[in-house]
Amino acid sequence: MAFVELRIIYRSNSHAPLWIVAEKSGVWEKNSLAVNTSPQLVREKAVEALRNGHVDLISGNHHNLYVRNAKGEDFVHLAQAGNNWTENRLVVAHGIRSVIDLKGKKVAVDKLTSHAGLNVWLFLRQEGLDVDRGDVDLVELRGPAEERWKRVLSGEFAGTFVTLPHDTRAERAGAHVIRVRAMPMIRGVTLTTTMSFVKNHEAKIRLLIRGFVDAIHFFITRKQETLEILKEHASPILHLQSDEEVETLYEEWAQSLERKPYPAIEAIANVFRLAVRRNPEIASFNPLALWDSHYVRELDDSGYIDQLYR
Repeated sequence: MAFVELRIIYRSNSHAPLWIVAEKSGVWEKNSLAVNTSPQLVREKAVEALRNGHVDLISGNHHNLYVRNAKGEDFVHLAQAGNNWTENRLVVAHGIRSVIDLKGKKVAVDKLTSHAGLNVWLFLRQEGLDVDRGDVDLVELRGPAEERWKRVLSGEFAGTFVTLPHDTRAERAGAHVIRVRAMPMIRGVTLTTTMSFVKNHEAKIRLLIRGFVDAIHFFITRKQETLEILKEHASPILHLQSDEEVETLYEEWAQSLERKPYPAIEAIANVFRLAVRRNPEIASFNPLALWDSHYVRELDDSGYIDQLYR
């Protein structure tokens, strides 16, 4: 049997769980696909690799393509695996009991203009703490989350936002962790390519969307096999230290994955707010212009996805 080849890079190791499960579960072969997935951690090179034809799709590029599309480029998002922010564990210093207690305090974030830093800016703003008004001081501290929460423990910062497993590790070290609401957000595994590629390879795109849906189904419904795959192949990448951390990772992914991988309207609205934060001149651009979910809709209308879960 001839397999259709696709080259996909993911923008962060945090995307790895779904791509690894897709690779190891056999869903690509089931859909006559040979998908080469690998991380691309030098973020500035991802879009250029797509533009130059070195890859076919990117997993990611959530807020930085709106400005490029507004200027006439033809990037497109096709499907969305998750619609909620997952760095919603707030590690806090002594005396902080709620988000509003951060007023007038210093909060450590990763790169201020990156997805991670912008998420914190938007979340705090929605909670009534406006950075531009001076309600809170966001301090850029690039590097691993462990460095940030340790400096919260030392008293240098009032808080920092982390994802698992850093929340439980911080708690074991004596920190207090507040689980805040899951803000709608386009993040993680987003199928991104160009319209020119889509128009020239529609058959490939349809196979990919079906394989993508199958991978999500396998992840959600075949827990034990997925756990074994994650333990063997994702743990070294994500530096997971125990079976408990693997299980916690699985549960978060299984709960947040979209069985029908449409983007949520609130998630698009929020990620576009991040884009406008960086590029105010695109405020009048319609963010839906970057999305084409009709291949997901086509598969959905066929009844294929509903049948998987019966």
